[in-house]
Amino acid sequence: GLGVFGVVFVVFVFSVLGTESASLLVDRNHTGQPLGAIGGLSGGGATSRLLVDYKEPQRSQVLDYLFTPNFGASLQLLKVEIGGDSQSTDGTESSHMHSEDDLDFNRGYEWWLMQEAKKRNPDIKLYGLPWAYPGWVGKGSGSPFQYPNLTASYITKWVEGAKTQYDLDIDYIGIWNERSSDATYVKTLRKALDTAGFDNTDIVARDGGADICNDLAKDKAYADAVSVIGLHYPSDYSNYDNCYALNKPIWASEESSSYDDLNGAACWARVMTSHWVLSKFTASIMWNLVGSYYHGTNWFASSMMTAVEPWSGNYWVSPVVWATAHITQFTKVGWVYLENDYGSGSLPKGGFYVTLVDPKGSDFTMNVVKIDYDHAPCTRPGLPKFDVSEETVTFQLSKTMGSVDSLALWYSNFQNATDGMFVRLDDIAVAADGSFTLHIPVGAMYTISTIKSGPQKGTHGSPPTSIPQFPLPYSDEFNEVAESQEGKYFADQIGAFEVHTDTTGNKRMVQMVPELPIGWSDHGSRGPMTLIGMREWQDVFTSAKFRISSNITYAQAAGCIANRVDQMWNDGITFCVYMNGTWTLSNGGPSQSNGWPSDIIMTGTTSAIAFDKWHSLSITTINGSASGDLDGKTVFHEIAVRDIDTGFSIIGTTSWIPIEFDDFSISEAGEWVKPTPQCKDAHEGALLSARNCTRNGYSVSDMSFTLKPDWGLVHDQSGLCAQAQSMDVGQNIVLRKCDPLNPLQQFKNDYTRIRNIEDWVYLDNTQLNIVGDKTGKVSLGKHTGDWDKWVYFPNTHQLRNQYTANESLGYPMCLAVTC
Repeated sequence: GLGVFGVVFVVFVFSVLGTESASLLVDRNHTGQPLGAIGGLSGGGATSRLLVDYKEPQRSQVLDYLFTPNFGASLQLLKVEIGGDSQSTDGTESSHMHSEDDLDFNRGYEWWLMQEAKKRNPDIKLYGLPWAYPGWVGKGSGSPFQYPNLTASYITKWVEGAKTQYDLDIDYIGIWNERSSDATYVKTLRKALDTAGFDNTDIVARDGGADICNDLAKDKAYADAVSVIGLHYPSDYSNYDNCYALNKPIWASEESSSYDDLNGAACWARVMTSHWVLSKFTASIMWNLVGSYYHGTNWFASSMMTAVEPWSGNYWVSPVVWATAHITQFTKVGWVYLENDYGSGSLPKGGFYVTLVDPKGSDFTMNVVKIDYDHAPCTRPGLPKFDVSEETVTFQLSKTMGSVDSLALWYSNFQNATDGMFVRLDDIAVAADGSFTLHIPVGAMYTISTIKSGPQKGTHGSPPTSIPQFPLPYSDEFNEVAESQEGKYFADQIGAFEVHTDTTGNKRMVQMVPELPIGWSDHGSRGPMTLIGMREWQDVFTSAKFRISSNITYAQAAGCIANRVDQMWNDGITFCVYMNGTWTLSNGGPSQSNGWPSDIIMTGTTSAIAFDKWHSLSITTINGSASGDLDGKTVFHEIAVRDIDTGFSIIGTTSWIPIEFDDFSISEAGEWVKPTPQCKDAHEGALLSARNCTRNGYSVSDMSFTLKPDWGLVHDQSGLCAQAQSMDVGQNIVLRKCDPLNPLQQFKNDYTRIRNIEDWVYLDNTQLNIVGDKTGKVSLGKHTGDWDKWVYFPNTHQLRNQYTANESLGYPMCLAVTC
């Protein structure tokens, strides 16, 4: 990149550019509210799952980038999920109490994560929030509020466990993520916390919409029990008078959910500043902290960092880290915002500036952000149209800001990475009258601060090379897994699977949830299951042993194993063996409602399964066939199955039973041959088309593309960009030399959702999008063709025409180059 020198030229050319300077006052006499925190969120759910399986030193390096002061994101608050045994976005996090008589503070990874955060920054604030609750707290009612004393005791025990087991003080507790709150419960929780000695743990309500403010206004005791108003994805263009009237801090207690490229950083930089200027919010907490969950589960890499390859050690320090550092490395919780027109406000030509002052000293920090409409949006909420343009601004420090002759100056540009990312520039001179002048280009984020020593752009050097393919063959007897933890690389999606030692001293993995939880998103779908592997897999052999206790009375108790499975087991070639000897081969898993799959390919009977005995179960899928074995004997062989599914391997069952699994293994099946490109040497003018996607997670050069944050669609091997031949329906799309100013190359998309669901890829300011048909033709259309949406698979850099199996489209097709 240009480094410091390239940026200095941009920053300090004032009069030459001919932009008129405005003067903006900065006056410490006009203080507003204290900074609550800039934070990150682990959970909601299972978002940090794979991080715990990283080896050292990479695992500690990731943690340093997140938590170590003056190194990376330097987070001021860590918010974690209080596990509730139910699917909460990217998986299930285990509860500390699966049942009323159960208590185990060794489950999960949030305790470990909070410890690691505190180890690096003893001043970091901690915040716990449930997404779901174990079913027992509602005694069958399906509500956590029906028995408020029971639920309050459950949450208080989590706070107690944090203190007694890990010496962690929980600063904030939430109610129920994005679901209802309840006055009686909140008052009961406040009393329970106080009685247990946790009167310093503040309650946040309600981690959802601003309607909570109307409820609090009607009930003084309810309002008195709540310390902070927590809103999720709040718009700066809504009215919050009902919340202001409560005279409580208002936080964006969950924010962003945006992919961690330059656009994600631009979104985050904008909201961290605009929230004070436009809405008087005093904290922003990003979902999520670190994207350590498989692609193929929800909201891939909508995170501050990404770490999805524990087997290789590779991780990604995203621009979002450095957007965060612009604030966190130069402020502390409790510093005070200056009011609008006195250090904070909107820039004359668009953008925002915010000043925070140290109430106990003379230090202050100003952040200036100018992001245009194309790059400012987060995943949600929507933004009204606005215009920004570069400008030169003069800031006038009043005498209340102290005697300052120069200020530290740091710079990033989240629309043009070549301008630099968290670069320290030469200190900016302050004139004798207290003024200084700054040129602000579009995309800029500046930090101007009295703090000159300490902040840095920390680095651990380059992480290991990325190896997206899950390593095969893979096996695990669970003997090396810590008690109460998930098996290595497994990601629970329905139910909670933990490793425990049996009476013989053997470690095995057990499904631990005894009844339907009070769910957040899943209210009783498929049977419990945990997944492993890659979203792209098709041809694999998966095997495991299972055991069902004679104490289990459920008639449809079964052991299940499957390949090509999606996140919630709606798809996937599944083999289940029931205790009475009935077996099924199906598309998708068994329903919780009756224990049976709905789309059965084949069924039959074998000998009844002996209770309390280990039984081996395996399934092989190759192309359009499946084979299954039980206890070493063939149950079905090369039965025809559809060949359009791709996905994970899983082990699971039919209902909330403590089924046990051991001796798990996966290996390649059939012919795994790395494909060769049909177009080995792409050139300018080469046509884009579609053809059958490669199998089993293999990438191939003529199908590998990158979605750029400046809306270019780049062919990886050639470095050329997709370009429409004209803005007319039916026009071909070809490869041309990249030109980000060429409107025929501006293929916009929802940069977050396109990695998680089919979405339009369209020419900016038109109704024309890339469409395809089964013959392989790709062109511009107005939502025509056999498909008009695409989904990006990051492991293989493929744009596919389906995320999960679509029978009307047949075998998945990928965007490809035709020579």
